[in-house]
Amino acid sequence: MRVNSAFWIASLALPASAVHPWLDKTLPYEERLLSFIAQLNDTQKHAMVQGDTELTDNGTGVNACIGHIQGNSSLGIPGICMGDGPAGVGNSLDNVTAFPAPVVAASSWDTSIQYEFGQALAQEHVGKGRNIVLAPTINILRSPLWARAAETLSEDPWLTARMAVAGTMGIQSQGALACPKHFAAYNQDTNRFGSGPEWVTVDAVVDERTMHELYLPAFKASVQEADAASVMCSYNRLNGFFTCENDWLLNQTLRQEWGFEGFVVADWYFSTRSTVASVMAGLDISMPGGDLTDSYGFPAYYGELLMEAINNGSIPHARLDDMVQRVWRYMFKLGQVDDPVTGDSTAHVRTQEHLDLAQRMVEEGTVLLKNDESTLPLSPEKYSKIAVFGIGATAENQVSENHGGFVIDSTMVVQAPFDAIKRRGDAENITAKYSMAYPGTGQFPTIPSNMFKDGGVNVTYYKTTDFTGPVNMTDLIPNITIATYPTALWQAYPDVFSAVYEAVFLPNTTGMYYFSMYGQGTAMLYLDDELVANMSYANFGNYIQGAAYLEARSEVKLLLKYDMGYSLSTGAYGISLGVDIGNQTRDTTADELAKWADISLIFASDRISEGADSGLGLSLPGDQDAIISRLASISKKTVVVLNTNSAVLMPWLEQVEGVMEIWYPGQQVGLALERLLFGDVSPSGKLPLTFPKNLNDTIRINTNIEVPYEEGLYVGYKAYDQSGIEPLFPFGHGLTYSNFSLSGLEAKEVVQLYVGFPDAAKEPPKLLRAFQKVEVQAGETKAVELLVKIEDLMVWDTLTEAWIFVDGQYEVLVGFSAGSIQERQVVELSRG
Repeated sequence: MRVNSAFWIASLALPASAVHPWLDKTLPYEERLLSFIAQLNDTQKHAMVQGDTELTDNGTGVNACIGHIQGNSSLGIPGICMGDGPAGVGNSLDNVTAFPAPVVAASSWDTSIQYEFGQALAQEHVGKGRNIVLAPTINILRSPLWARAAETLSEDPWLTARMAVAGTMGIQSQGALACPKHFAAYNQDTNRFGSGPEWVTVDAVVDERTMHELYLPAFKASVQEADAASVMCSYNRLNGFFTCENDWLLNQTLRQEWGFEGFVVADWYFSTRSTVASVMAGLDISMPGGDLTDSYGFPAYYGELLMEAINNGSIPHARLDDMVQRVWRYMFKLGQVDDPVTGDSTAHVRTQEHLDLAQRMVEEGTVLLKNDESTLPLSPEKYSKIAVFGIGATAENQVSENHGGFVIDSTMVVQAPFDAIKRRGDAENITAKYSMAYPGTGQFPTIPSNMFKDGGVNVTYYKTTDFTGPVNMTDLIPNITIATYPTALWQAYPDVFSAVYEAVFLPNTTGMYYFSMYGQGTAMLYLDDELVANMSYANFGNYIQGAAYLEARSEVKLLLKYDMGYSLSTGAYGISLGVDIGNQTRDTTADELAKWADISLIFASDRISEGADSGLGLSLPGDQDAIISRLASISKKTVVVLNTNSAVLMPWLEQVEGVMEIWYPGQQVGLALERLLFGDVSPSGKLPLTFPKNLNDTIRINTNIEVPYEEGLYVGYKAYDQSGIEPLFPFGHGLTYSNFSLSGLEAKEVVQLYVGFPDAAKEPPKLLRAFQKVEVQAGETKAVELLVKIEDLMVWDTLTEAWIFVDGQYEVLVGFSAGSIQERQVVELSRG
């Protein structure tokens, strides 16, 4: 017995690596990986290619993981925990930093800022127990109307690629796995899922050259330069095939051409549409896992169906081994097996260092679009009285999107711009006063029944999504809210419905009436047969505003048509209609304040988020344009601060002296804006997209299922160059508080290099191929060297299906934006 006891004690003393050689840190990671895979049975392997997260916990703040794969403690292997997203720790987890939207980092044109951003993202995700960060979003902004414009980076593939590499490397420098998304040609949210119960998704029809030169370069760079651990395939179809079962995209391009060694994960719920086709095309993980038949009609494609396909030979065992190797390769390579994450969903990960970074991102990424007569910066020498208008100047600033990869944190403290401006003003003997002027972009109070003739609204429900077929039921309801829906309509897939609301609205005062619609699906509000508000194809709960001038004691015909076809969450089916009644007191207060001030700062906002492309075009919601115009006509000087998702139209531009775009700026917005407005920091951001003068000058969102990308390579500034149309503000535009030239720089400026290709290359007139943000002290001269590699001048040849170099004359153009070229030089280049 003593011998056996001694042997047992000795066996306990053996290191884990002696029992499990894949835990031996001295061995190459690939050898460890293969050793680990070799001892797994099919059941264990199968568990590693599909999510196991409880769907009821997804995005609730309870479970840190939006996607999860169970670990195996007996084998010394941790679990895999994935989480959103690109703008911070999302999925409703608290005590995190509300960073600015990724477009703010892109507007800095500074890859070092993007790298730091990636590091901070990873640190907070890891602190919450996540080892895979579902970021960065690197889709090309094909249209400024895209709901996720603020989440992605640019309309240009070169700028997007540079930022994608920096962000991916920043994330993975902290040991977390990055997941660049969404692969590929995902450029609109309209019909990204389709409508229930069929869920026929949008099909992007794109030629091969356009894919290689425009929509794929950022992904290629992330894989080949940043060694991305994973890639997320997207919801849409590409040339007839779902991207997650697209052999050309995942096998031929990503793996064979680019040499990608990581795993491909499907975007949640709607991207996995098959078993054998998806597995053999290159999809490694289906997320979030589970059977979705009752919810959306999709079986567990990577559940028992996958094992059946392996057992009957439809999927080779070698492919299952390949899937598992890809899933775990970077867990070994980046150290997650050796040093697993230890955080959890309740951890406090917001730090002062991250708050400082969030502030610096706004300081570097804010774009000064206009500054006539050096209206900015503010100073006591120029102004003693400042009027500040708009909800965006308060803690209700639209600091982020409402869904997806953006922070929704109940503990967040927003540094309000007006508070910061007032503190600074008080310190410098400047008086600052605030007036709302506009009720904001949120949800207004539900319209009470006494504002409807007959005390309510007549509603007709249909068991279809197009207001056809037999009427399911009719009713007279006191108002229009999600809560009024009959229990019979709250049923699981495949039951759907639409509704038509009709009433006579009774204005009780004369003036502007601001209407809000909140919900998901498609809704159109008409007053006296005129469209006032339009919610288009909303997947999640979204906010839409409309405005109308109404006379007291009039009877206004109200019609609201709603269908739930694009809705996802049962608890938010339907629509709520609210109203904010404009009043003379608010308008008079604002007008008097504008007259009093030496300068007016007007904050103008929108509220656009994942799941619903802009149904308002590029106009500001409600009557903000009219308010800006009215206040500018009264003010001595006016500066508009735009707090928007993307480009907006500016019919009031010639009435104002200054315009500043801050995008969705995160919780430190006030501290950053104070320093920018008062000149402690000179703005140095540049537009990563083109601002059009007219809506018709840009690509519109196509509501058809098949969307031909007929413009080819001519997206963004390349389309304006080709057509000769002058934009409102060109790509790369951004002013500072100093004057610059290429021979004498002060403060910070972004030097941009574009290349014009030989005619035989059949490229757009010029393409961005290098840039550098330069900081130069006053009076200093600094030489800037911009490197263009020969690989950066290759074009995709559709005949040979390869990259080729075209001999001939190349024009090198250097300037401060696509519309401000300062120097040109023609060079003859040949590879012969």
